[in-house]
Amino acid sequence: MSRDKISELERLLRQRRSCRRFDDRPLSIDALERLLFAAQGCTSCDGKRTAPSAHALFPLKTFVIARRVEGLEPGLYETETIHKEIWQRLHGIHPGALLPASLADDIWLEDSPAVIVVAADRQIAIDHFADQQPDGLRGVRYIDFEAGAAIQNLYLSAIEQELGGVVVMGYDDDLMQAALRLPTPFQSIALFCVGHPAASR
Repeated sequence: MSRDKISELERLLRQRRSCRRFDDRPLSIDALERLLFAAQGCTSCDGKRTAPSAHALFPLKTFVIARRVEGLEPGLYETETIHKEIWQRLHGIHPGALLPASLADDIWLEDSPAVIVVAADRQIAIDHFADQQPDGLRGVRYIDFEAGAAIQNLYLSAIEQELGGVVVMGYDDDLMQAALRLPTPFQSIALFCVGHPAASR
């Protein structure tokens, strides 16, 4: 660009990269809550969120796998981002439970301090948009778009906080669903591994 100065948003976009190596420092609750706000935080009294949703349906929901998060016992947490953060631990996640579902050697699924699960009620979107495309693909397309917007927001929030993150979508859906044991009717769309970047060698 020919301009001498760039905006803060441009700076974050230029720095957006995937990080696959994390150090042992725990993630703070404040950092995690800022990430979750970026993904699906409520921004108005009528329930609008930080990421767009077709027909304001908002079929997405975030969950967190906490491993090294200050103040949280390790396990899977349900987060409610419509009004405020409410931490409810659903159950434990066994070490090594996620990696067998990966279609690659995504070890960051296991060694990141936290994993933000972007999940969706797919059926509600399929049913809502059935008049646009009866085979359900229109509703699925909207969910994929919305998840992409939420993930980009997570990347930008991570960079702004000097954290590192990487999205994982290459996994066996059934194996991951069994490992996560998300409450019905939610199914994972993408996993965002986040933490403090390891020092470069």
